[in-house]
Amino acid sequence: MELYESIRSRRIALKMTQQELAQKLGYKSTSTIAKIESGVNDIPQAKLSAFADALNTTPAELMGLNSVAPAQNLQENTVTCTISKGKPQLEVMIRKLDSLSVKDLNRVISVIKPLIEIFVSDGDIRM
Repeated sequence: MELYESIRSRRIALKMTQQELAQKLGYKSTSTIAKIESGVNDIPQAKLSAFADALNTTPAELMGLNSVAPAQNLQENTVTCTISKGKPQLEVMIRKLDSLSVKDLNRVISVIKPLIEIFVSDGDIRM
């Protein structure tokens, strides 16, 4: 699969519009996205990483260099996208947490969990 096909396929799998992708990438209109997805325009090398981030994947996966199970990868990224929709700072944090080792992730959870419990008990968060 060509890069432009991977981008379109990934965007559609995430149920993301061209407008949403354009906004995430800082484009003012969808015309650039449409041209990239149709293969008319190439992606500038400097933008490949930004496209991957916006599509919750890696540049290697977009270029077809990784053989990650698509269903599993899509499911994991859909969860991230759903949880963090409209909350870009949360999406960044989720990506960072996802890159941690299990040991480090457990350490972070041990710090965050009591804080969340305090907010729940104070009525600031509903669970």
